[in-house]
Amino acid sequence: MEVPCLRRQGFLSGTQMKNQKSIRQLADKNNKSNNKLVNFIFEATTLKRLQRTGWQILGANKESVAEHSFMVAVITYVLAKELHVDLEKALLMALVHDFIETRTGDVYKLADLYVKVDTKSAIEDAFAKLEHPKKIIPLMIEYEKRKTLEAIIVHDADVLALCVELKQLTERGNKDAVEWLEANMGRLKLSQSRKLLQEVKKTNSQNWWAKERDTLHKKMNQV
Repeated sequence: MEVPCLRRQGFLSGTQMKNQKSIRQLADKNNKSNNKLVNFIFEATTLKRLQRTGWQILGANKESVAEHSFMVAVITYVLAKELHVDLEKALLMALVHDFIETRTGDVYKLADLYVKVDTKSAIEDAFAKLEHPKKIIPLMIEYEKRKTLEAIIVHDADVLALCVELKQLTERGNKDAVEWLEANMGRLKLSQSRKLLQEVKKTNSQNWWAKERDTLHKKMNQV
């Protein structure tokens, strides 16, 4: 009769103690997992502060790696829809295509002549914090090899995002941007990408709200 009495006073059986230990271990594991994910998120925010270094050579424009990645994802969406590829795969690849620059920095074209980046190690270390890194790491390696259609789309979107920035600089009279724009045309692999760039070159960057501007001007003239 003493055992039940002791249990009522707060004593646990061996099984109950083992269960509580298992719960604590699971909680500790979850906490560590959450900490890794939070660190991954904080690493991603670094891309908002890292600047694209090529613009410093040109002497015009400022753009963070995160801003560039956003435009790459937008252009990837356009090309992926047109070419009917795996949209989720293409967008995920676009989202993380420059993620390792948190560790390597943005190595621009001139630096490529002198600097060799350990891309493989950077990819493995950058995504090691994720619960399922094996989903992202092969995707990054696939992008670096540029052999699948999704990888080629993201590559071309990367180039096109640069060209969109250069086009806007040419509109402001930057002559060096004209040279850069022409030089990057040859980097595009897909005919759809080259066609899109031709449209970019001949379209004014402010045309997207031309109709709305006309409406606003008419309203202002009525006042």
